[in-house]
Amino acid sequence: PKVGATFIRNPDYWGEKALPDRLEFKFYGDVQPRILALQAGEVDILDAVPLDVSQVVLNSPDITVLRVASTAHRQLHMRCDTGPFTDKRVRQALALCIDRAKLVDGLCRGMAATGNDSPFAPAFPATDKSVPQRVQDIAKAKQLLEAAGLAEGFDITLTTLRYSDIPGYAQLFQNFAKEIGARISLNIEDQDKYYGKAVFGQSDWLDSPLGITDYAHRSVPNVFLKSPLVSDGPWNAAHFKSPAYDGMVTSYLKALDAGAQRAAASDIQKLLLDETPVIFSYFPDLLVPVRKNVSGLPPIAAGLLLDRVSLS
Repeated sequence: PKVGATFIRNPDYWGEKALPDRLEFKFYGDVQPRILALQAGEVDILDAVPLDVSQVVLNSPDITVLRVASTAHRQLHMRCDTGPFTDKRVRQALALCIDRAKLVDGLCRGMAATGNDSPFAPAFPATDKSVPQRVQDIAKAKQLLEAAGLAEGFDITLTTLRYSDIPGYAQLFQNFAKEIGARISLNIEDQDKYYGKAVFGQSDWLDSPLGITDYAHRSVPNVFLKSPLVSDGPWNAAHFKSPAYDGMVTSYLKALDAGAQRAAASDIQKLLLDETPVIFSYFPDLLVPVRKNVSGLPPIAAGLLLDRVSLS
């Protein structure tokens, strides 16, 4: 426990034999000692590294970084049952103030895909890529705030967690929002405090009027569509309740072929662009560092397949 684990190849396995005769896992309490171990040659592969430390390994001559398009993201929720976010025009205004290109090129150093305010990342086959991409439009955002009776802007606290690129994202969002008169104070907490007991009434994640939450990669969008966004979802930090949306998700989950899925996804994408309970600005790539003597590791985002790995 807390040290490591060793796996030995099974000589009696019925299928194709794994190449390595032994795999050794080492456990570390933080990302920094993991990177130092990789640089020193104590380990050959890391499972993944956050964007904020990726530059350390990207510049190393002995290390290759596998970049894999993923569906991981940071959900920026706005509580639809709490002022000023009861008015969807306010939510749309905040979404329109964001320069997504700057987030992808600057914060993510180009290692991300642009988000369009729905869980349907470009990496999902069902995503309707013909839905127009939301882009920064400060003039329109100000018009929406004025129409909502907030021409002078408003004050709000954004609560989030200290993890990877999230504090940087929060600061950039704070600056974008200033351009339309939204005055945002940042409350950046440790992960334990932010998530709390992960139930409504006992979690800064689920109770804050404005927040940013980390979501890891999923191979299919089902969890993203249900838990954070359906009316009775246990992770519905936006407190978003839409029978129309709930029905669309049911249709998507019942779809039996790719064409029906894509049609249902298109409906969901358009509804979420209109309602904007959650902002999906970018989908960071998964970054897997390996030493250059490692071969046979397939580039997938859902984990590490190590049966064909070898060392030269």
